Amino acid sequence: MIPINAEYVLFAGALLIILADFLRITLHIHDRKIIHYLTLTVLIVSFAAEVLLGNMNIAFFSSTQYSGFVNGFVLFIASAIYVFLLADTKDHSVFIDFLFLFATLGALLVVLSSNFISLILAIEMISIASYGLVFFHKTDRQMEGAMKYVSISFLSILIVIFGSSLIYGGTGSLAFSATSVKNYLPFIAGIALVLAGLAFKSTIVPFHMWAPDVYETSDGTVTAFLSSVSKTAGLVAMIRVFFFALPVSSNFVMVMFVSLAIATIFFASFMAVVQEKIKRILAYSSIAQAGFAFVAIALLDYVGVHAAIFYVFSFAVADALVFLAYKLFEDNNIIYKKDAKKMFPMSKVGTIGLFVGLLSLAGLPPTIGFFGKLLVFQALLVHGYVYLVVALFAIILFSTFYYFGLIREMELSKVNNSLRRYGANMHVKEGVIIVLTLALFVGVVFVSL
Repeated sequence: MIPINAEYVLFAGALLIILADFLRITLHIHDRKIIHYLTLTVLIVSFAAEVLLGNMNIAFFSSTQYSGFVNGFVLFIASAIYVFLLADTKDHSVFIDFLFLFATLGALLVVLSSNFISLILAIEMISIASYGLVFFHKTDRQMEGAMKYVSISFLSILIVIFGSSLIYGGTGSLAFSATSVKNYLPFIAGIALVLAGLAFKSTIVPFHMWAPDVYETSDGTVTAFLSSVSKTAGLVAMIRVFFFALPVSSNFVMVMFVSLAIATIFFASFMAVVQEKIKRILAYSSIAQAGFAFVAIALLDYVGVHAAIFYVFSFAVADALVFLAYKLFEDNNIIYKKDAKKMFPMSKVGTIGLFVGLLSLAGLPPTIGFFGKLLVFQALLVHGYVYLVVALFAIILFSTFYYFGLIREMELSKVNNSLRRYGANMHVKEGVIIVLTLALFVGVVFVSL
């Protein structure tokens, strides 16, 4: 008996979307809302299947200790983003529905990949679907962002493929569970190339250069998806490769990983401080958050993996929240920090959601971001890296400048009803903001998992 799980539901749902649209065109039905609701149903059913029925267990894809948790929160975030998208656009192309399901399926399969072939295929599923999502409204600015994303993604996957071939030359296997080094020269070169290729997907410095421009030019809902679901897949791919497939816990690898992580956090925080556009501030903040997760991954043990997985969860929810909340105001031409004072009159819920999301990203209690950073610090202290904890804490204090610089401009106490401008289905979009805001507090219960 074939188990019904999230991956099967998403795959069948994507095919069903194509069939339903073909029937719609054949019957000359112009209304596409039924297909959009079908897409939402597929996402909700896949989330329920993941929570209730578990994961795949076949040759190319197999469940891991943390896969149920990761895929569960990926589906939760993806469902929330799609509800927001549906409320924001009312009636978009069915092709967008297919791409959304396809990209979400790719993210789930990254978590379940059992060898380099399945990992590369899963990453490409996300990338190919994301190309179309970035070019959502077919504007010149989105075309620019899409071209940058396509070129960088194409380069990164070529690097991963070449690195994987070198690892195969050094180990004689592409399976994560059967890599034993026979020839160290191609093996080490392969590790370096795979790290570089996955770092593009995870926005690790110096492989981050595409992210600020692509995030800024993309539609807000697409940016939320890229910064949460897609980036989660990239970081989990790091864990799959460097912890389960290549357990090379040497001091050299540790120093290399930590150096990249510190560079990512510091550089992204510095760039965020000097930005005036709100979306670019959020983009560099997202890059910095990936650096914190990478610190825990660098430990290459179960304590570090536990901290990294929870931290990815915490910042993915917060990233989805802040980008969706800002989407409410971006559409009303609030672009720069100086315009943030107009936010509260337009949407109190959106402003409070953005406020709480920023607090979580800054790591302030009692939000989930605080506990995520606490777990990372705990993992470092267990290994005796006190100096690293001190350095990270100093960077966190530095990063509060751009978070509180934006929060200070919001002026939560001022109300001017003349500025109140609601868009389409505003209450539905605010409902999504409320759900994600609550998740930043409810998610704290997963700390002990």
